[in-house]
Amino acid sequence: MNNKALVTMGLIAAMLMTGCAGKTGTGTQTDAAQAETAQTEATAAEAKTETDAEAVQETVTAELVKYDSADGWSATYDKSIFEVAEDDGTSFTYTGKADGVNRIHVNYYPGEMPDEVLYDVMADANGLPEHTRTEGYFGSGTDVWSIRTSMASSVIENATEDYIAVERNGGTLLLQIITSKQADETTGMSVSDALSAVIDSFELKDQQPQTYSANVPGKYVAQVKDQIDGQEVTAEYYVQFNEDHTGVIHMQDEIPVIWYSREGKVLDAQTGEQIYEYAVEGDMLYLTDTAAENAEAIEFTKEAGAETASSVDY
Repeated sequence: MNNKALVTMGLIAAMLMTGCAGKTGTGTQTDAAQAETAQTEATAAEAKTETDAEAVQETVTAELVKYDSADGWSATYDKSIFEVAEDDGTSFTYTGKADGVNRIHVNYYPGEMPDEVLYDVMADANGLPEHTRTEGYFGSGTDVWSIRTSMASSVIENATEDYIAVERNGGTLLLQIITSKQADETTGMSVSDALSAVIDSFELKDQQPQTYSANVPGKYVAQVKDQIDGQEVTAEYYVQFNEDHTGVIHMQDEIPVIWYSREGKVLDAQTGEQIYEYAVEGDMLYLTDTAAENAEAIEFTKEAGAETASSVDY
């Protein structure tokens, strides 16, 4: 029960006590009717107050501003809750009500690939600290792939540092996202949503095809002996990896997948769970079932001229 409802009920109780004092019989019925009227009016007043508050909230609009970088990227941010500064890169600092530091810092590193840049910015005297690694699309589209890491901040207490590294035209665009732990979930969600909106708004001008794992896309086939209804038959299996990191693995079943550039990870596109590992050596692809103990890799050979550019619908 919220405070507003408690206040309303308190007012009704007070009115009932005042109206009933020293009265009996038909007077009690009159007092009850008055109390019912008072309750109705209080409820109506409460509803009007909530409606007015919602109307005021809806009239508050974001002050969206587009930032254009000399490095050929742009991002849109809400000026009312972000402050932008240019100092050894570009920073978008969240200025809304929140604890600690909440910021996106952007730099471009020409001539360096994502893994090299990530190591340089994350490593200390003992090498890389404990961290998690993922990958995914950058911005709001599906045409640019990014390498991602996350670790506890070593410089800001109760904060997390996430990194998004994007291969861009012979170099790497790096986003460092610092988020501090918030005292309540609502504030945490507000900060997360605001930072995500900026990241999703990124646009890359004149973005060239990425070369980080350009040797992987293609269709790879294998002739495998299988048992169907007790009969040994030769079946054709294939793995198709597309340039946009979607794909299909066709064996006993056909599974839509997402393939990672690092560590040979293959994820089920529908569940996000890792299901295979792969390795590419020349025209050969080796696929291993990660769920099977001591599984042997299946060898696939790259098919010349196979279409790989289009996405797979799933």
